Amino acid sequence: MMKQKRKKKESKDAPVPKWMVTFADMMTLLLVFFVLILSFSTMEQERFRAISMALQDAFGFQMMNPLNLIPVDNPPRTENIIEPIRPEPPTTENTGAENQLDTLGNRLQTNFTDEIERGLLIVEHDEDHIIIRFPDDAAFGSASDWLEPQMVPIIQRVGDLISEFEMYVIVGGHTDNVPIHTDRYRSNWELSSARATSVAHELTWMSNLNEEYLYVVGNGDARPLDTNATPEGRSRNRRVEILLMERDITEEREVFQGIQQIPTYR
Repeated sequence: MMKQKRKKKESKDAPVPKWMVTFADMMTLLLVFFVLILSFSTMEQERFRAISMALQDAFGFQMMNPLNLIPVDNPPRTENIIEPIRPEPPTTENTGAENQLDTLGNRLQTNFTDEIERGLLIVEHDEDHIIIRFPDDAAFGSASDWLEPQMVPIIQRVGDLISEFEMYVIVGGHTDNVPIHTDRYRSNWELSSARATSVAHELTWMSNLNEEYLYVVGNGDARPLDTNATPEGRSRNRRVEILLMERDITEEREVFQGIQQIPTYR
């Protein structure tokens, strides 16, 4: 019994292995190293290099220095970085397709070549709208809203063509500044409105034109194209115009703004 107690006492006082001391020192140094790394969000290159060399000498091996990969005083250049290619929105140049306004404008010019040459209608086209203009001397008699017989089939064909496209259609009547007062019309406002209504009726008579997007406007003499000081200018100002604006790119409030964008004489 006495021998067994002595053996237990001897095993309790056994010395710690020598490699444990070295291992504990190394782990302590590693812990200090990583604490230093985490405690500084930024560190000067020279100070980091000094610490790195000291640790390298202590442990006897080459440490990986992240500053050797990306030097602080030599940041990576950005001029050679390839930016991601962003797709460009499709245009009529790279798709080969026309928008509705361009297609309709080209068809008006093609289908009504003879009428345009005879001065029965005028077609103006820009990137925002199309204007189809019917001069007064070809479409109406003096102080009348009755269409001349030659204009009825032309306007019906125009309406049939427009109905194939999704357009806002604004029919506007215009007069010169000579006052009018008859049993039928009290002013130029009423005459211009009546003429615009006559054209609107013919546009929808033989076509499937969507009347939900059709507007009839009487402008009187408020928006002249030319001076009212000469007979030629007054004749040019008396007309009915059809303003066309593409529905899928035009909000309804812009329709009324578009009427004010039509070039006029000032």
